Amino acid sequence: MKKMLWLPIGLICASVVFSGCGSKQAGAGTKGQMPGAKQQSSATAVETCTAEKKLIQDTATFTGTINPYDTVNVISTQTSEKVTSVNFDVGDKVKAGDVLFTLDTTDIQNNIDVLKANIASADANIKSAQTSLEQVKGSSSKSQIETYKNSISTAKRNLESAKSDLETSKSDYDSAQSLFKLGGVSQYDLNNDKIKYENAQRSVDAAQQTLDNANYQYNLYVNETLKENTEKAQDSLNSAVASKNSTAAQMKSYEKQLSDCTVTSPISGTVLQRNATVGSVLGSGTPFVIVNLDTVKVKVNVAEDMINKIKVGDTVKIKVASYSDKEFEGHISTIAPGADDGTYPVEIDIPNSDGLLKSGMFAQVTFAKESGDSDIVIDRDALLTTTDGNYVFIVEDGKAKKVDVTTGIDNGDEIQILSGLNEGD
Repeated sequence: MKKMLWLPIGLICASVVFSGCGSKQAGAGTKGQMPGAKQQSSATAVETCTAEKKLIQDTATFTGTINPYDTVNVISTQTSEKVTSVNFDVGDKVKAGDVLFTLDTTDIQNNIDVLKANIASADANIKSAQTSLEQVKGSSSKSQIETYKNSISTAKRNLESAKSDLETSKSDYDSAQSLFKLGGVSQYDLNNDKIKYENAQRSVDAAQQTLDNANYQYNLYVNETLKENTEKAQDSLNSAVASKNSTAAQMKSYEKQLSDCTVTSPISGTVLQRNATVGSVLGSGTPFVIVNLDTVKVKVNVAEDMINKIKVGDTVKIKVASYSDKEFEGHISTIAPGADDGTYPVEIDIPNSDGLLKSGMFAQVTFAKESGDSDIVIDRDALLTTTDGNYVFIVEDGKAKKVDVTTGIDNGDEIQILSGLNEGD
């Protein structure tokens, strides 16, 4: 707080000092008297300030440009399609998921309808192939295998019977030969026994051939025919499934294209650009640009002597020319770990729910280098400095008294006094 006092003119040094406490000398003369002073004494008017405890900061200001928190270029993969609707214009607010514009889907829908028919046909082929495979592996094959097994069993029984007949006829023929030598049987009987023996041998050979053939047919069916039929049926099923999968993949691609014909906003924000027009064919440009201005960013390049005095999360003050009477507040969001052309890029997030801050505005960002909130602070103009140190004059019993002080933070307008003064001096 500043006020005017009248001090004896003899204290010329005091009048010089106090005239510097925020203003030049206020005046001199016999405009009043100090209590107890002689009437002929003159006095000088000086301006004083009161030492008080308050917050003081040494700051640094850097200039940057306001940018949106998010900028999204909204495009569609479906170029060369006609625009059928546009729902927003520049400056409009949008929410995430809002439909910005739509494209003609006639050709895509026709392709999808054809593919649906192809998938139905593929399903029928799969069902047929599954039935064939089940038949190959199912009761029909088991019945055929059982038939071959029965043939083998019958052939084995016939072979055993033929072998038994062979043993009997051989025994009869051997006996006939012995009796013939003794004259016990005629040549005719011997010949008949021989024919029976030879016929029995041929029956055994024939039965063995039948058994071998039954085994061959069984092995051929089980190891080759059945395996081959199974593989063919499985191949047919695999082919039908592959055909359906291929068609389904095409269907998925067309469904993606159909979805891409309805273009939505990926973020909530404001339309910055709108280049889509109903009836026009969508080109390769950017139909919409959406920006999020609910929070904005300012990027400034901070000098090396300042960079280690700030940290992420620190509060900073921001002013823009468009609102000279308003001060905004933001927080440091990122600090680059390396220098860029001798300075360090720093980003600040600024809440902007009222939309006052626009993209492209120039902003002055003020950082606090140092701060103190419990020490004495006086006007910078009250401090005098010599080679011996710093000092001020205080008013004591209506007189100016020189006091040596130790200083701290100096922001150019005020200075921190670490020792030498008391609150209220």
